[in-house]
Amino acid sequence: MIVSRNYLLMILDEEKGKRYSRASTAKDLGLAGAFLMDFFLKGKISIEKKRVKVIDSSTTGDEILDEIFDIIKTSKKVRKVMDWIEKLARKHKTYSQAFYKRLEEQGILTIKEKKILEIFSTHRFYLQRPEVKTILLEQIENTIMHNMRPGADLICLLSLLKVSNLIKIYIAKHYRKLAKSKIDELIQSEILDEGTREMILVIIKSVQDIIAARVAAVTAAAM
Repeated sequence: MIVSRNYLLMILDEEKGKRYSRASTAKDLGLAGAFLMDFFLKGKISIEKKRVKVIDSSTTGDEILDEIFDIIKTSKKVRKVMDWIEKLARKHKTYSQAFYKRLEEQGILTIKEKKILEIFSTHRFYLQRPEVKTILLEQIENTIMHNMRPGADLICLLSLLKVSNLIKIYIAKHYRKLAKSKIDELIQSEILDEGTREMILVIIKSVQDIIAARVAAVTAAAM
């Protein structure tokens, strides 16, 4: 499972054909974090002292991920996780469009151009094979509500849904506290080795810190 692809499916409001506004504060950061998680799970990077280190520069097996990975492995310096999240987040529209385009080619969704005031154009994304997302949602429900044992990739996705505030979209209000507690429990469980656990925690904390900084900047500007 590619964490970044599934994260893009989860932030997509398939009825309206656009990304959920509830995730607007963090959708770019969540996607950037998902890329780092993919690279870690594929054995391409390690995270040491909150810094990203390339340990295998071979291809990931995915053309889009390879393009993004090239940016990291050709960097002249070792950067902090937070720095990479901010850097990759700046091009989240380009990267997300590439993944959505692939999904269109696979017949999973359709991309339609929409004109705004006959001047600006935007894109809408409509699922043609909703079962792809339904299966993902069933895995999430079974993990949270029925104690299904997930893989590290699903735990990564769940941690991103929590930090991106998407829990409120997919989990009923009276189950949200349980869901958040379950996600925290899974991160600390024996399912994950220490390195993977630390990777998730560092990425999530970095996303939280960037969100907090953004909110503080907006608040200061409004004063």
